Amino acid sequence: MSVALERKKKKKVNHPFYALTVMVIIVAIATHIIPAGEFSRTVVDGRTIVDPTSYELVAKNPTTIADFFQSFYFGFKKASGVMGLVFFIGGAFGVIKGMGLLDIAVKEITNKVKSKGILLIAPIVMTAIFFNVTFTGMRELDVIFVTLMIPICISLGYDTMTALGVVLVGSVAGFAPALANPFFTGIAHEIAELPIYSAMWYRALIAGIFLITGIIYVIWYANKVKKDPSKSLMADLDSEQELRKFYEKNEVDSQTVDFSLRMKLAGLSFLLLFGFMIFGTLKLNFGFAQLSGVFVAMVIVPGLIGGLSGNEICDYFNRGCADILTAVLIIFFARSILVLLEDARIIDTIIHTLAGFITGTSSTVAAVLVYISQTIINFVIPSGSGQAVITMPIITPLADIGEINRQVACLASQLGDGLTNYIYITNGGLLAVLAIAKVPYTKWVKFFLPLFLFYSVVAGVFIAAAQIIDLGPF
Repeated sequence: MSVALERKKKKKVNHPFYALTVMVIIVAIATHIIPAGEFSRTVVDGRTIVDPTSYELVAKNPTTIADFFQSFYFGFKKASGVMGLVFFIGGAFGVIKGMGLLDIAVKEITNKVKSKGILLIAPIVMTAIFFNVTFTGMRELDVIFVTLMIPICISLGYDTMTALGVVLVGSVAGFAPALANPFFTGIAHEIAELPIYSAMWYRALIAGIFLITGIIYVIWYANKVKKDPSKSLMADLDSEQELRKFYEKNEVDSQTVDFSLRMKLAGLSFLLLFGFMIFGTLKLNFGFAQLSGVFVAMVIVPGLIGGLSGNEICDYFNRGCADILTAVLIIFFARSILVLLEDARIIDTIIHTLAGFITGTSSTVAAVLVYISQTIINFVIPSGSGQAVITMPIITPLADIGEINRQVACLASQLGDGLTNYIYITNGGLLAVLAIAKVPYTKWVKFFLPLFLFYSVVAGVFIAAAQIIDLGPF
């Protein structure tokens, strides 16, 4: 009887595949309701430009039963690049974890920061993640950081949500008002014919507010959990309890760990390769292929230096890939939604409808409406670069008509895209990180929603102020 009652008390958490499949079904139904339409597009200097006056209705192409089932395959095909990268990340950390290097690093860090805990970890790690994301736009690295932070936070008496907060809040603070994000800011500025990365000082003000308040929020939550573990958002999940028991069982004083010279050299080689990866994203325009290559090197080089045999490296690589299989599969489930929207040709209809609300109001109100429109568009186009390419050729002339500064229009579009990437269920990157952390989507929303709403209000205020102060150059 007591077992039955205990099971009833436990909240049932839907599998992420289930939630995404429901989304695909909803979108499939919507393709039968929303009219199909298209803008005319031309290629100029290798860049696709949309004519904002060219929208017209076209023949409907609603999702059929066959389209629904095939969308998962095409989602897999179109998301294969990022899926491959995440697999290689998982494999690399599988090797590092299998050889014991990750456990040693966690214990060393835990012992050194035990006295100050989250007060030291949150500002340092979140600031490091902030600078990485704000200058590279590489949110994919969140997968790496969350893998490192979970054992550290659990060992220090916090929870998985604390680790997730450190990583994702630091990431959103850098990504949304990105100082030099090539995937949205760079593309948007180029299309709007602005100097690339201009008005960085203004975005830096927003980023500073986001980062400081984010650090305070994460520290507040972490301290609350440490004082009373029952206050943890993860307290009712079996996976969290098992994780905590694992680290309590394996807690060993760092003095007893065999941190040999070979292990130190293996760790050094991993850090050097990691540093090269950051350099490559900043200076060498690394794409998924180059990043994947670096992670393959992280599999082989540290493994061999650390004394692993070829078979051991392959075995640990396989285990690492297995650990993140769910996260990888989530990416193509999310991409399947966009496949249906593209095939049914209703994305342009959604954009055209939203764009209609921007004109006919004051320039300040119109600027905020651009921001709101982009938050809605991002639900169906979660790719920042894809959204910039599709919407900025429309937003730019609309900004001119509505007397909105192009710089302000870019800022509004960027913030609308950036913030919602961390809360929309259609964003495969977010769901992948949640899957690796074993944090249900609903739990993350409960944690992040208050901060998201605060960020959204701050963004709206800064967008309106930017138009009022005539943020330029134009």
